[in-house]
Amino acid sequence: MSKSLDRVLQPDGSYKWQETELIHSTKKVETVTEPIPELLAPGELGIDETEPEKGILTVDFEAMTKAQLETYGRTIGFVLDKRHNKEELIAEIEKFTSPE
Repeated sequence: MSKSLDRVLQPDGSYKWQETELIHSTKKVETVTEPIPELLAPGELGIDETEPEKGILTVDFEAMTKAQLETYGRTIGFVLDKRHNKEELIAEIEKFTSPE
């Protein structure tokens, strides 16, 4: 069998370099998909429920952080790139949600 030099965790929390056996397997690996973690607490979106009986909700994008904007975008089916500035993210969301 082949050996590899790997860092091995010791009981005291430190690491030690040791030669370890490489494990070759032909077993099929199943991918694990996990849901996107919620970055926002309920009620933290800045939603103003002034007329909930009519189903009208307004979102204050200016009060949201870039991470919150990205999470909001994912909830409406749109993926944002956080490398852009906040104004560009808001413009992209508004363009995506416009009824045109």
